[in-house]
Amino acid sequence: IIMSYSDPRPYAYSYYHDFGAAGEAMVMRGPEGKQGTIKEIEVEAIETFTNNTTEGFIRLGSSAAGYEYVNMGLGTLADGDQARLTDVAADLVLAALPADTDVHITLVAPTGGTPAGKAHYHIMVEWY
Repeated sequence: IIMSYSDPRPYAYSYYHDFGAAGEAMVMRGPEGKQGTIKEIEVEAIETFTNNTTEGFIRLGSSAAGYEYVNMGLGTLADGDQARLTDVAADLVLAALPADTDVHITLVAPTGGTPAGKAHYHIMVEWY
């Protein structure tokens, strides 16, 4: 199977996280030699998120502290509700992912009061 810009291969990275408990950092990398395009991030809350001082975030960047690709705020997403990266245009900073490079997924916990928020989230990328 040959991937190309005109025939990209979609990948979905799906996870669960308890944002109220703590943040977390992970790394994803595309197939060798392939660059990617972020197509969507979907978040399905299974516990309402708090936003007393700062909201929780899903961030994608070239380092654990970076968010040059995605800076998706989760606000007070309610239990049972969904949010999409494409709901707020400013959340997608840069869709293009370089080839052969670690992409850091950083999950930032909300702060203030009693932090809460649990969700399943899915990151959709097309690699070519």
